[in-house]
Amino acid sequence: MKMCHSEAMKLIKELEEKKMLAIYNEGSRSRVSYKEGEAMKPTKYDYAATRKEIRQIDEKIRGIKHALAVSNSRVKVDNFNITIGEALVYLAQLNGEYSRLSELSRFDKLSRRITANGVLEYTECLYDPEEAEREQKEVYGKICKLQIAIDRANLTNYIEVEA
Repeated sequence: MKMCHSEAMKLIKELEEKKMLAIYNEGSRSRVSYKEGEAMKPTKYDYAATRKEIRQIDEKIRGIKHALAVSNSRVKVDNFNITIGEALVYLAQLNGEYSRLSELSRFDKLSRRITANGVLEYTECLYDPEEAEREQKEVYGKICKLQIAIDRANLTNYIEVEA
């Protein structure tokens, strides 16, 4: 079955939720407590069936993730001339840079405080916080454009997934 990358990612999420439900149900139904002299109440838990279901879900997830990884290593993102895989790495790097610039831009160029023993202490940035703020805005713009390009690629490129 053909589906776009976004559909594949949603399917992975659905499968992971189905797996978590199977694991939760296993945890709550795989043991039974009863008092001495009482009959044990049966549950619908089946060890072999549960293991099989989880293995099948994992196999489907692996197949879809592999198909996505292969496609992500080949499909180029519009206006960036890099693959989706590279774009995802670049996006993470830009987000890291944005965080660092956000931290650097929050300081004043020069600040002062009075220490506990009454001495006036100055702290001066060895860079221009306003320049860091300008760069932060530029990086934010790149993040937005890159995210839109990745989203577009994920909506317009298709992979073959076994049903």
